[in-house]
Amino acid sequence: MSFFDKFENLDRRWVYLLSWIFVLLPLMFPLGLPVPINKESQQWYKAISDIPDGSVVVFAPMYGTSGMPELFPMTLGTMHQLWSKNVKIIVVSFWAEGPLVFTQLLNQMDPTTYGKTYGVDWINLGYIPGSEPAMRAFGDDMRKAVAKDYIQGKNLSEFPIMQNVNSAADVDLIISIETGTPGLTEWLRQWNEPYKTPIVVGCIGVSAPGMAPFLQSGQLSALLPGLTSSAEYELLINRKGLAIAGVDAVSMSHILVVALVVLGNIGYFVNRGKKS
Repeated sequence: MSFFDKFENLDRRWVYLLSWIFVLLPLMFPLGLPVPINKESQQWYKAISDIPDGSVVVFAPMYGTSGMPELFPMTLGTMHQLWSKNVKIIVVSFWAEGPLVFTQLLNQMDPTTYGKTYGVDWINLGYIPGSEPAMRAFGDDMRKAVAKDYIQGKNLSEFPIMQNVNSAADVDLIISIETGTPGLTEWLRQWNEPYKTPIVVGCIGVSAPGMAPFLQSGQLSALLPGLTSSAEYELLINRKGLAIAGVDAVSMSHILVVALVVLGNIGYFVNRGKKS
């Protein structure tokens, strides 16, 4: 029996095993396959790089565990770039799982390695319930919306980072990484329109078409959509991580599918020639 005869009758379980191997190995040992860098990731990188020293940034992880495969890599990369700068970072979420996501980030990244001190360079305000009305209340008066911080349970007035920060008028940039509602449109209505606060958004790939018009109109300063853009961003900040590994896994699975299709077609024509 020839190779193509065996291939034509290959047990599908071998295909499943090959798929498992082709996906798992790049996740464990990233290959660093070539990734072209598109304008979306370049705009995101530039938006973070151009934040002036001393600026106040609101960083909002607006997603839960279901969004982590696509969004967690860009969350790690963005915080790496932010902590590498001289800016003040206020972490807050209007999604219930947002604080859990950021706790996972802190398990992988230590702010002290960047020379950052809690309460001075950054602060975590946790989850604020209430969706869009809560976003407006927080923008109008932060101390009324949040009595205490999430990590130490102290009044906001006790932290040096909050001394001159009272409302959205004192914030220079919003970085929202999100999967749905509340999200961009709520930020636009409650922060960008009344206070003119600039916004950049990271989102899952399927949300990008709905956000593109806001980018074109200038209401959104930068948009980072999905895992592939996250991989490009990791290359820009020279920090290869989960996104590069994920894109490698996707690329390898596509290579396997193409190889199987090509071999299957070759086998079909070879065997048909023998029968004729």
